[in-house]
Amino acid sequence: MNERYYNILAAVDGSPQAHQALMEAVETARRNNARLYIAQVVNSAGMLMNRATPVSQLIEEENRAAIKLLEEEVAGIDYYNKQMITCVGSPKKALCFDLPETYKIDLIYIGATGKSAIERRLVGSTTDYVVNNAPCSVMVVK
Repeated sequence: MNERYYNILAAVDGSPQAHQALMEAVETARRNNARLYIAQVVNSAGMLMNRATPVSQLIEEENRAAIKLLEEEVAGIDYYNKQMITCVGSPKKALCFDLPETYKIDLIYIGATGKSAIERRLVGSTTDYVVNNAPCSVMVVK
């Protein structure tokens, strides 16, 4: 465990556990005077199932929904050093590799369970994957 964290990533997906993880991430960011990145990853795998709508349109709609969710999550946060991030792709890859590398993340906050119980059973838990593959410390919040 680091003595001080500089760049903290909080993953949100609209679940109560993710919200609690965000609240704890805010407090840790305050204590460390750290930069807080709040990320919503739009899972592109689920978009391929709906072939009636063009993928570009689906991505645009999902990205708007992600931005709205982030704005709602961030609205109640009184912390000056925060940045919202939305991206499209694999949540596992984005949270473990892409975002930590891009933003030099040294601590990730993530909820113990996410929104999609069906996906968790079929594909495996994003949280489990992040815990086992992230290049930095991970705080799992119930």
